[in-house]
Amino acid sequence: MTKEEIRRLYREKRTQLSNEELQKRQNDLEHQYTLFDLSPYQTVHVFLSIQKHNEPNTQPLIDLLFSQKKTVVVSKTDFATKHMTHWVITPKTPREVTSFGISEPMGGTQLSPEKLDLVFVPLLSYDKNGQRVGYGQGFYDRFLAACRSKTKFVGLSLFPVGPSIEDSEPTDIRLHACIGPNHIEQF
Repeated sequence: MTKEEIRRLYREKRTQLSNEELQKRQNDLEHQYTLFDLSPYQTVHVFLSIQKHNEPNTQPLIDLLFSQKKTVVVSKTDFATKHMTHWVITPKTPREVTSFGISEPMGGTQLSPEKLDLVFVPLLSYDKNGQRVGYGQGFYDRFLAACRSKTKFVGLSLFPVGPSIEDSEPTDIRLHACIGPNHIEQF
């Protein structure tokens, strides 16, 4: 399937999840976080969930990272330039929700992508080769391309592996792993 076909299919799948099913998948995903070995990583980027899109709630993951004394980094998005800046936060860093429904930090210390050890990546779907389908704006591909070659990229998904992506491009950045409600896939 093409990215656009997959994007439409998985947006629809997300909207069809009942509150109960969404919560069950979220609970199962939170259990998988605890099984993923975070010990090699100190500086970890986590996306802040867009609740209106039924994205996985990353706050429990952020809380887990703080409990393990990790440095937690989140982004601010500039839709005019289609780039993101990255900010170290603490448990007390206030956040605000933008007009796009994205929670962003109101403060923190800006950090370069080259300083990141691990990035948790949002997605709609992914395939068996570690290719992902996001919302189609390229924000994360540009961001991940700016990271060190040793930085690990891990997707968070509410669904199992999806169909093969027929129209992957050289600029698409592959995942190293993906965590879902009942699995951790390594690529």
